[in-house]
Amino acid sequence: MAEEKDLIFLTALVAAGVILASGLAAFLQWMVVIPVTLVAILFTGLLLRQHSDKVVHFSENLEKWAFIAALLFFIVAFIVLYKPA
Repeated sequence: MAEEKDLIFLTALVAAGVILASGLAAFLQWMVVIPVTLVAILFTGLLLRQHSDKVVHFSENLEKWAFIAALLFFIVAFIVLYKPA
């Protein structure tokens, strides 16, 4: 159990690093980097609260919907990329 808490803490540190790096990059390219920063802030909060059952359930639902959104994105991207001329 302690190893899982260590892994969650290290993952949260990585997410905090993403926030810092994207925040620094936001000064130059804010239209591209701001959404990444906002998602990283959301993920950091979720990672730091993984001891709560409600947050774990929310994270699993969020993961399911993110997978569905990514799948739809890839389907649309392949249709647009390989459509007949």
